[in-house]
Amino acid sequence: FLGLKTLSIIKDTLKNIKKSKGIDLDIDTISFEDEKTYKLFSRGDTVALFQFESDGMRKHLKNLKPSRFEDLIAMVALYRPGPMEYIPNFIDRKNGREKIEYDVPEMAEYLEETYGITVYQEQVMLLSRKLGGFTRGESDSLRKAMGKKKIDEMEKLKALFLEGCKANNLPLEKVEKVWKDWEAFAKYAFNKSHATCYAYLAYQTAFLKANYRAEFMA
Repeated sequence: FLGLKTLSIIKDTLKNIKKSKGIDLDIDTISFEDEKTYKLFSRGDTVALFQFESDGMRKHLKNLKPSRFEDLIAMVALYRPGPMEYIPNFIDRKNGREKIEYDVPEMAEYLEETYGITVYQEQVMLLSRKLGGFTRGESDSLRKAMGKKKIDEMEKLKALFLEGCKANNLPLEKVEKVWKDWEAFAKYAFNKSHATCYAYLAYQTAFLKANYRAEFMA
C-alpha cells in the first residue's frame, strides 16, 4: 500500500513528540482547520508529504493557497494526466480570478466545493440523480460504464438521462452539453473516497511537520 511509508513517518513522529515533549498526541483528533498546516501547503513546503511532494504539485499549491480540506482532496484527484489541465481554472476560480459558472443552476449543490468543476465520479452520480432522475442503481451503472469506457451502455444511459432531464423541465441544449462533458470526463474520472483517504494522510503528516517540525524531521 502506497501510504505505508507515510504511516510509519506518522508513528515515528508521535513517538518523538512523546519523548521530547511528553505529549500523547492522538493524530485522529487533530483539527482540520489548522492555520499553520494550510500555510505549510501554501508555501509548497510539502517534501515528505504523501501525494504532495512533486515539484509540479508544489508549484500548484503555491498558486492555489489551499485554505480548507476540500481543496486538498480536489488537488489529489486533479493532479494526474488528463484532469491536470483543469488545475489553472481550479486555482483561478478559488482565488476569484475566474467566474464560477454552472451549465444548469441545479448543479451548484454538488459542484460548489470544487468551484464549478466536475472532479469526482461521485459528483456525476449525484448529478445524474438530481438532473436526470436516475435511481441509485442507474447512477452506479453510469459510474461503471464511465470507468470501463462502455460506449453502448453510455448511449443507453444518455437516452435515459435526457428523458429524465426533460421531465424535470431542464433545457435540452444545456443538459446535452453536461452529458458531453461527462463523456470526456469518463477518461479520467477519479473516486472521491480514494482522494479523501490520500488527502487525509497528507494532512496528518503536514500537521505534524507544521506544528512539531523537529520531531517530524528527526
